[in-house]
Amino acid sequence: MRALRLYGPWDLRLEEVEVPEPPEGWALVKMEAVGICGTDKAFYRGTYPLFKRPLIPGHEVVGRVVEGPERLLGRRVVAEINFSCLKCEVCRSGLYTHCPRKKTLGIDFDGGMAEYFVAPVPALHAVESLDPRVGVFVEPLAAVLNAVEQFPVKPSHRAAVLGSGNLAVLTVQVLKLLGVREVVAVVRRDSPKRRYVSEAGAEVMELEEALKRESSFDVVFEETGSNEGLDVAIRLAKPRGVVHIKSTPGGKAAFDQTLAVVKEVRIIGTRCGTFREFKRAIELLSTGLVRPVVTTVAKLSQGREAFSKALSREEVKVILTP
Repeated sequence: MRALRLYGPWDLRLEEVEVPEPPEGWALVKMEAVGICGTDKAFYRGTYPLFKRPLIPGHEVVGRVVEGPERLLGRRVVAEINFSCLKCEVCRSGLYTHCPRKKTLGIDFDGGMAEYFVAPVPALHAVESLDPRVGVFVEPLAAVLNAVEQFPVKPSHRAAVLGSGNLAVLTVQVLKLLGVREVVAVVRRDSPKRRYVSEAGAEVMELEEALKRESSFDVVFEETGSNEGLDVAIRLAKPRGVVHIKSTPGGKAAFDQTLAVVKEVRIIGTRCGTFREFKRAIELLSTGLVRPVVTTVAKLSQGREAFSKALSREEVKVILTP
């Protein structure tokens, strides 16, 4: 089969590799669409060191089961990205996404940027009603839902979303669905994507203007994809406000620690969705309550060009298809 394999920074190759063999209790899935996400881009740039070399990236993936249990054969599915043991103390405590023995799709285990991938059957969710180009958004939407499940927002809150990329567009829509009274998308003055967060329902505010409203927001979502966003988020948060960190750019962030302590800001890192958030994300996308933005669709054979395009500031989501 053909697969995109990442050997190191900027070293992405389209190669012929063996079709993976699914272990007992796993399924073989034929890829229909896979999104390029912020983590993939960080691996590609080298700001986030690879855990596996070479790695087939891609965890925002949709496909059809070609080998596995009869109830799933031929069905379109999306995969959770955490392949956990489901037996250890952490898993049995309900924290299976943090299993110390887990493998993570497209992170330290070969992912979906190939004609086929494998996944454990319990990690698969049927999505027959979704177009594959919409299905790739189940995983990132589930991650957004995980944040508001763990630390709920209130309708009376004033929320700021830093960034104008895919996560920001999804987060704005989720906050509006939850009835949050004021949702502000904070963007750079020259942001070419500002219209997407505006169309999602946010008031768009340039960074310079937002900083004049320091300490104004009950909750701030840092989704810039950079290491600089956390410092801005802490400045914007109210005393005892909550800052959600969603960016995974690799590297280290610098922020005013004294300010964070003095304001008693709660800095929260939230990661992947669980099966509950996956199910809810599928519902929201299936009913059109959340409408994702696709800016480019390319073929797997155009992988290098697609990654270069995904790094462009104009792009919200680049999707690869077979």
